Amino acid sequence: MSTQRVDKSWQQKGLKEYSTEALLGTLGHYGIAVGEDDFRKLAESAFPLGIAQQWRPKWKGTGPFKDFMVAAAVELWSRWLPDRVAPMEMADTLANLMQQLSFLLGGRQDAAVDAAFEKMNAVRAKMPLDEKGAPQERFMREALAPFTEKQAEIFDSLAEALASSGQVAHAEAFADLEEFLLPDRRGISKAIVRAAKGELQPATEDMVKLTEDTERSPIARLLAVDGLIHIKAHGQAAAAARTLLAAAEQGGDLHLALDLVPRLEHVYKAQNDRESLMELMGIAERLEAAHDKIHPGHRRHRHG
Repeated sequence: MSTQRVDKSWQQKGLKEYSTEALLGTLGHYGIAVGEDDFRKLAESAFPLGIAQQWRPKWKGTGPFKDFMVAAAVELWSRWLPDRVAPMEMADTLANLMQQLSFLLGGRQDAAVDAAFEKMNAVRAKMPLDEKGAPQERFMREALAPFTEKQAEIFDSLAEALASSGQVAHAEAFADLEEFLLPDRRGISKAIVRAAKGELQPATEDMVKLTEDTERSPIARLLAVDGLIHIKAHGQAAAAARTLLAAAEQGGDLHLALDLVPRLEHVYKAQNDRESLMELMGIAERLEAAHDKIHPGHRRHRHG
C-alpha cells in the first residue's frame, strides 16, 4: 500500500493536484485497499457513487475524510476510465449549460451558450444507453442526485422560458436534450415550446395524441395530461384524464387512477364545473375504498 497521503486541505483544493498514489494511500489508510484492476472490475456494474457505496461498510474515515471515498471514486474514474463519461461529469456539464442559458435570459451578453451546448452534446454522445436508446436509469439516478429542488425547477421551466423570450433555437435544443434525458417527457417538452412560441393549437393537438398513445408508459401519458393542464387546454386535459382514469380503473391500476383525481379536480375548478366536481368526489371515494381494500393501512392523501 502506498505511503503517500492526501492532506486535510483536499476539501478546499479538490483532488486534481494529488497523485494517484496519494489517493490510493489515503483510501487504504481508512480501510479501502484498491488498485486499478479492482476499480475497473467495480466499474463494470457501478458508477462512482455506487462504487463508494460498496466501500462504505469498510470506510473508517471521519472528520475531513468522512466523504473522501466519494470524491476519490469520482477522481479515480476520471483518471482510469477517461473515455467513459461519469454521472458527475454529466451533472456538471448540464448545470453549466443551465447556468449559461439562465445568464442569457437575464440579459448577459457574455453567456457562453454555444460552447455549453457543444460540451453537453459531446457528453451526451458518450452516455451509456439502455436497449431502447435511452440513458441508463442507474446513470441518470446518480447524475441527478446532486441537483437541488431549485435546479430541478429551472430545468423543468428553461425550454419554455427560452421560447417565451424569443430564443427559439436554444429552446428547441434544450427541449430535445430534456426529452433525451427524461424519455417519459418525449414529445411533451417540445409541445410546450410550441405553445410558448404561440402555436397553441398544434401544441395542444400534439399533447392530446401523446395522452392517447398506448405505446407510452402510464406515467408518460400522465405527464402529457399535465402538459395540457400547463398550457391551460382544460377541455382536452379533462377529456384525456377521464379516458385514462377509466382505463386505469378497469385495468386495476388504482394508483394511476388516484393520481388522475387531483388533476381532474384542478381542471374542474378552473372551469368552475361544479357538477363534474361532485361526480369526481364519488369516483375518488370509490377508488379510495378499492385501494384501501387491497392495501389496508396504507392511507393515501385524500382530495376533496
